[in-house]
Amino acid sequence: MRFLQLRYFLEVARTQNISRTARHLHVSQPSLSRSIKELEDELHVQLFTRNGNALKLSQIGNIFQNDIQQAVDIIDSSVNRIQQISSDKNRQITFRFETSSPMIPGIVHRIKEKLPEVTIQLIQHGLESNQLEHYDFEFSTHPVKGNANQLLVKEEIMVAVSEASKLAELSSVKVDQLRQQQFILTGSSPLRRTIDSFFMENKVVLKPSFVTSDRETLRGLIAENFGVGLIPEYSWANPDLSHVKLLHIEPPKLFRNIYLSYYPGIASDRYHKVIEKIIKGYFAELLIGKQQKKP
Repeated sequence: MRFLQLRYFLEVARTQNISRTARHLHVSQPSLSRSIKELEDELHVQLFTRNGNALKLSQIGNIFQNDIQQAVDIIDSSVNRIQQISSDKNRQITFRFETSSPMIPGIVHRIKEKLPEVTIQLIQHGLESNQLEHYDFEFSTHPVKGNANQLLVKEEIMVAVSEASKLAELSSVKVDQLRQQQFILTGSSPLRRTIDSFFMENKVVLKPSFVTSDRETLRGLIAENFGVGLIPEYSWANPDLSHVKLLHIEPPKLFRNIYLSYYPGIASDRYHKVIEKIIKGYFAELLIGKQQKKP
């Protein structure tokens, strides 16, 4: 018993006319008649009573029609549901971030602007997600093993000081000049680990006078000359730096990289190349905008 055979039966049962059904289904009349006869033989019942070319459902044929119609409706509904889920999934893009970033809304806005049909899902590494969590793209400050990793930006991490600070007279500051400074730092994060590692390599132990993950609090305390901070050049997007001056550290300067990382196997997925291009364009514009703002 074949599924197509059951569909043929339902159509013949509806029209009760072999020739009309054959034309509608674009099959030959003998082929359709043979299919119905094979079904009856397999079931060992007579589904139709025949009077010449006229057909009429038998009593058992009526029962079979009702049951098969319900079964086919359930199958069709399931197929449609699965196809809809598959279609929705094909339009869903998942991003994973090491930590929250002001860049996230800008990236989301740019993608929604260019691809309004795409659904965007965000997950943050280290929270509800884990290494097995599916994602299409990850933003990371280090290459992810086993992934394709593309460098989006190499950004300098600058010393932020109050305009009222004596350091504000300088354009750059040496590491040794920071030994006696009070620091206002972010909490545990990839940025904080990069900063701590840099100063440890230069034999400076940072003892922050205040720790906050709120960037506005950090900026406000720096502006009030409560201490100095460290702010990345690009990834904080466009922070409010009123009454704050940014200085280079030298030598050496402090940098960190931001990578776009993804499984090599998804590079051929429907939206991959388009979204990759949008992300690269977003970062290129971010860099150009920052360069234009420099005095």
